Amino acid sequence: MKTSWMVCATLATCAASAMAQSSVTVYGKLDAGFKKGIGTEAREIATSGDSRLGFRGTEDLGGGLSAFFQIEHRFFPDTGAIDGAQFWKGISNVGLAGGFGRVGLGRQYVAAFSLVQNQVDPFGGDTVAQLRDVAMRVGGITKVRVDGSVRWDFSGAGFNVAASVAEGDKNGGPDRPMSVAANYRAGPLFVAAGYEDPAGAGDEQWNLGAGYTIAGATLTAGYASGTTIADVKAKGWMLGLNWPVGAGTVKAAYGEQKRGDVKFAQKLGLGYHHALSKRTLLYADVGHDGKATTEKTGYDLGILHTF
Repeated sequence: MKTSWMVCATLATCAASAMAQSSVTVYGKLDAGFKKGIGTEAREIATSGDSRLGFRGTEDLGGGLSAFFQIEHRFFPDTGAIDGAQFWKGISNVGLAGGFGRVGLGRQYVAAFSLVQNQVDPFGGDTVAQLRDVAMRVGGITKVRVDGSVRWDFSGAGFNVAASVAEGDKNGGPDRPMSVAANYRAGPLFVAAGYEDPAGAGDEQWNLGAGYTIAGATLTAGYASGTTIADVKAKGWMLGLNWPVGAGTVKAAYGEQKRGDVKFAQKLGLGYHHALSKRTLLYADVGHDGKATTEKTGYDLGILHTF
């Protein structure tokens, strides 16, 4: 642990000198509060969204070509412990960008996750009220990130498209994880679609997403359909709402997941997030899963600061 934090300190010290040659940004967020999760009686001070420390930068190489990198550490603020086995769990990549788009190498997000699955949940996959991992990532099929990957992104005229492929042996399966996805934004409208073939033999998932903003409120919808490595069909759907009210936002979402003929999850999420500034907000959320075996209701009250 001591050595790991020395790495972070060294990178932070070097950031200022590196800015003379390229654009380097230090960023992150800290999230902590009082939490009771669904399925547990434990009430504790904990995070409801991954806290992180990251470094990203670009260098202009001339002729419309640039180099970029990003490394991101995840941790638990209540203990300071590393979140997971990898120190740079969030992302660690390097690549080139130009008229062809962006091509990155390393540990990166799956295309369908970043362009579709993570776009329609009003809670962004955080807090006990989140619906992303219930309705948009079904049956334990999908991955969030993959190691040893190549990812291409291109944006233009409101469209974002991406494709990612990775090594199978570094991701726990016989197959090479691959994914393609696209989304489109035009005024109040958002639509998205994605496909993912993870590292397991025979597993796959499709996603659709949509959103529309009217009178300041954003309505979203998502759908997932896939097959597990055990050849079990899994499906999910969700509806969401982001409704700005004064300095805060009312959030609501409902979704279900079905595995085979069994309804695996039936969840409602409600919350209010109040902005104290552009960087700091207070949140209060409640989640209720009617299919949880015990402790069907959870809640969290916390503070989130980004930098």
